[in-house]
Amino acid sequence: MRAHNILQLFVLLSIFISCSSSDSPNKSEPVKVATDTLKKDSATVSTTTETTGVTGTPENRFNYITAVLCGDKGKAGDLNYLFDTLAWKNHSKFIDSSWKRLEKKRLVAMQNWGRKEFEQANSQAKMVFYPFSGPDYLTAHAFFPNADKYVMLGLEPVGKLPDLKKFKAVEASDYSQDFKKSLGDIFDKSYFITKKMLNDFQSQKVNGLLPVLAFFIRKSGNEILDVKYLVRYNQDSISEVNYDFKDNDHKPFGVRVDFLQEGKQKSVYYFKYDVSDKQFNDTTVFYKYIDKNSANCITYLKSASYLLHANFMSNMRKLIIRNSIAVVQDDTGIPFKYFEEGKNFDIKLYGAYTKPVSDFPYLSLQKPLQEAFKKDSANVGKLPFHLGYHWGTKKDVIIYAKKK
Repeated sequence: MRAHNILQLFVLLSIFISCSSSDSPNKSEPVKVATDTLKKDSATVSTTTETTGVTGTPENRFNYITAVLCGDKGKAGDLNYLFDTLAWKNHSKFIDSSWKRLEKKRLVAMQNWGRKEFEQANSQAKMVFYPFSGPDYLTAHAFFPNADKYVMLGLEPVGKLPDLKKFKAVEASDYSQDFKKSLGDIFDKSYFITKKMLNDFQSQKVNGLLPVLAFFIRKSGNEILDVKYLVRYNQDSISEVNYDFKDNDHKPFGVRVDFLQEGKQKSVYYFKYDVSDKQFNDTTVFYKYIDKNSANCITYLKSASYLLHANFMSNMRKLIIRNSIAVVQDDTGIPFKYFEEGKNFDIKLYGAYTKPVSDFPYLSLQKPLQEAFKKDSANVGKLPFHLGYHWGTKKDVIIYAKKK
């Protein structure tokens, strides 16, 4: 994500809160339901249940819709006829050529390099925690393919998958154009831009980030099994409900996508939530949910608008430091000084460190990080790909902090 300044992002955080006003955190309310449970259509389900058993089948509407979005001809079940129409035929050609270019330009190099460099963390952690992610499952999976669960956070609306059968020719063409436009920045620059996402994911366009999130899951070689929404009831509970759930008083603030990767069921969770300190603290059910379910995780931070440098993000920063067995990030994540405090992390540096891009003129170089690069210059690893804000200069940096 990217913005022009942290103040602007704080305003966005305040405006685009995930739940309706009736669901806003209330510090005076006690938590009535244990934070390690989810209610599933009024039944209780443990959030820590292992997702290793296959409970769904790829023969479903979610997988077929996503297959069309991915341009997977012949794999869309009862929607295969759409590939004979002009809109989806052109869509398929665009996706195919763009994806091949992405693989050649960056993705394959990321996969090969990341799976070697992060081998130990990959073998230890079953969960990847990715704050400020938008729908970017793509790069998280490229680096960390072994995780059973990915938990992602952002400010973008969840939305719905398109009902492709109901589209007229013009509507299909318009949707395809909007969908392709929403992918432009991550294809070209490796990250989503916050301001553009808030425009691209409007209901009258792509309609939330779920279509793009599902697209990345399938394009990474997986089959979609099921989609469920998550609803928050004040400070009482977080509930998992069916995709067709309707309740005007409780709008979904999250989504769970189950998918099949090489015969094993896995899950991606995305939550639209304001994680500044006022809304994200130990009195709120969402904080307790994330705290409980991010233990012993890998935390991944990329193009994070330097939000964790701000005082109003201290709770998230502390939670990441406490719960992560490893943190992989660029310089836009947690300030480097926090990894040096207490000497609890072994640190490996990659790339080249330079000042923040011009969109953040109020930020200067992090002296502790600058000094670390100078001190360990002989051991700084090279990056065989570009990733992050410095797409113009190619001076990218990755910090790999492993807890001792």
